Amino acid sequence: MVDFGALPPEINSARMYAGPGSASLVAAAKMWDSVASDLFSAASAFQSVVWGLTVGSWIGSSAGLMVAAASP
Repeated sequence: MVDFGALPPEINSARMYAGPGSASLVAAAKMWDSVASDLFSAASAFQSVVWGLTVGSWIGSSAGLMVAAASP
């Protein structure tokens, strides 16, 4: 790990400007956006299944307990 406080500002600045640039940050942001989209899809599917339990064929106290346990 680099200790930026141990190096002179000129060296730190030169390393920042000589680095990979913003492309890697933009790529990481796109990947995080993809992860967020996948998580939203999974949460929506999970919510659909839980909702199906409340109105579907599984009726009774065990269904209510499961819905309570699975609901946020």
